[in-house]
Amino acid sequence: MVTLDRKKLEIMLEGTPSIINPKKHLEQYETPPVIASKMLWEAFVRGDLSGKSIADLGCGGLRLSIGTYILGAYRIIALDIDEELQRNNMEYLVREGLDDRINLVIGDARNMYLENINTVVMNPPFGVVRGNRGIDILFLKKAMEIAGEAIYTIHKWSPSLEKIVVELADTMGFNIVHRETLLFPLKAIYETHIRKVYRFKTVFYILRRRRG
Repeated sequence: MVTLDRKKLEIMLEGTPSIINPKKHLEQYETPPVIASKMLWEAFVRGDLSGKSIADLGCGGLRLSIGTYILGAYRIIALDIDEELQRNNMEYLVREGLDDRINLVIGDARNMYLENINTVVMNPPFGVVRGNRGIDILFLKKAMEIAGEAIYTIHKWSPSLEKIVVELADTMGFNIVHRETLLFPLKAIYETHIRKVYRFKTVFYILRRRRG
């Protein structure tokens, strides 16, 4: 029985590991604890984490994966394309005794197929780096291919985002059951950043697979 609330979860997620060597071309950035806790708490209260099989696509520093573990997920697959990052993640999991609870997979989420997944949680690349345009939608399409029940995802807002997500959801057999605009604070981590904190308008979506 989970005996914590969303604020306690946020505080716990602040202690998850940082990405040691973030790579700009992969758009690696940490999901702020306030946003990660919001996404995961919604998933928890809607019954999409406890006892469920979870996939975290583009897992980064494992903040979402660890949060799902805290909230009772029984099987967690954390997938990322960055081998160095996953080596660091494994070292952390071993130190914390979590290496038998969170399964790390190295690979490109767009080309992977995972079976028996109930829920996908993800903060995909936003697609702001040259050559990455539309990558978040490709992640979303993959999530719709593998999620048996629900998807919790966040995307950088654009004038065309809603239309794209609605059309994709309709094609892939999902209903959008929640959408919420959130300001995403991003600390300066790359040499091209000139402000201490950037804030992006993002949209948090919850999608549920249609039945029948």
